[in-house]
Amino acid sequence: MKDLKINLVLLLFLIALSVAVVFFKPINLGLDLKGGISMVIQPNMDYSLEQEYERYSRDIEAKLRGERIRILNVLPQKDGIKIEILEEGDYAKLSNILEKDFPRFTVAKREKGEVIVRFKDMEVEQLKSGILTQTIEVLRKRVDELGVVQPVITRIGSDRILIELPGVLDVQRAKSIVGRTALLEFKLVVDSGPTEALREKLTKDYEILPGQEGEWFLLEKLPVITGADLKTAYTTTDEFGMPAVAFELTDKGSKAFAEATEKNIGRRLAIVLDKRVISAPVIRSRISDRGQISGNFNAEEAKELAIVLRAGALPTKVDFLQETVVGPSLGKDAIDKGIKAGILGFVLLVLLLLLRYKWAGMTATLSILLNALMLWAGLVLLGGTLTLPGIAGIILNMGIAVDSNVLIFERVKEELRISNSPRKAIELGYKRVLSAVWDTHITLLVAALILFQFGSGPVKGFATTLTIGTIASFISNVYFAKVLLELLYKLRIFKV
Repeated sequence: MKDLKINLVLLLFLIALSVAVVFFKPINLGLDLKGGISMVIQPNMDYSLEQEYERYSRDIEAKLRGERIRILNVLPQKDGIKIEILEEGDYAKLSNILEKDFPRFTVAKREKGEVIVRFKDMEVEQLKSGILTQTIEVLRKRVDELGVVQPVITRIGSDRILIELPGVLDVQRAKSIVGRTALLEFKLVVDSGPTEALREKLTKDYEILPGQEGEWFLLEKLPVITGADLKTAYTTTDEFGMPAVAFELTDKGSKAFAEATEKNIGRRLAIVLDKRVISAPVIRSRISDRGQISGNFNAEEAKELAIVLRAGALPTKVDFLQETVVGPSLGKDAIDKGIKAGILGFVLLVLLLLLRYKWAGMTATLSILLNALMLWAGLVLLGGTLTLPGIAGIILNMGIAVDSNVLIFERVKEELRISNSPRKAIELGYKRVLSAVWDTHITLLVAALILFQFGSGPVKGFATTLTIGTIASFISNVYFAKVLLELLYKLRIFKV
């Protein structure tokens, strides 16, 4: 009797705690229930390879000239780097330098006076995998800055990314934040004016980029600093009271920025965002660890720019392959149908249990209610998201929970048939069926965890509710169901 009282107090405490969690903290709803945006994007790997070849071409040229190898030019291309060599006797030296200092490259083509080098196949695959991983991480940071609750950002296939943003219905704003490369660079201005005049001064170390109001700039290709040197960025106002973005630099960025601005006082410094000059102020003095970006932004544009700069630049451009908007009315309809299906399933279960197992069926009914309450509270506490497949998981869990009770009740009835007392029948029934129930729950739990690990989107929603529900089922339908049966025995109304 003492153990029974302790167990009943524990049961009441668990119910009170679960009710408090459910009452005071709302559950997160997934895209299919809350409405929102679903997008499938693909990083542009070809563009990324071009950028890598351009970056390495400068390093290769500097190394070859430093080793006194006579070359005419080193030109980055879409599919490699072309090295124009003047003396055939330097081919062997070139091969040795590539093998020693640039092991990622292999010679793809060799002709008289020309060598084309490319990344090895293994390096290309590693580069693509790294770009995909980095893209996902940057997108996570950006979406977190948006304040979206329980977004889904996951890899699908070999080169695509699924993004689900529950509660976000503005497609254009979502695309501008998710898909913006946000490549920030600070470059010294060589000249500005009409493009025809600038092309006459263009060399491989310079580039021509457009400005905000039809002006064109001739800039040094090598940036002073980039967005990678930013520590943080936030919205502010400029000297005219217009929205702007202030930034702070890392220690490394501060040092490089200070040296560059000190040496180039009087020159213009272009602030370049995604290959477009936002502004090009004149350097008046040495600048070290902070600055400001202004460019006729409105408040929303400044806020979005600060978000993408804090999260970092995407490693490459992204292409939008699919966009789907799920309205909140569809989600409401799904919730209503899910609730109706759950109620209908529960009523049918209760009727079956009461007809088959009398008062013992009532304890199973109470166990199912406790199971559902614990499952809901567990989802809330773990920050899980309820999806439409998740609702299906809850309904399925109700059936699984009943299965355990049926096994136990049938075993108890067998013990009563061989003339055991009700108290002994309850004890032996639970003891002899526990191993089967335990195996069933472990198998379910393993399957649910595998689905959660390797699934995505709706599959994860189903796996989440199944995992939590399996644990709740064992606690409510095995442990506390026995406590309730013992209570019926003490009250002398035990009948099965």
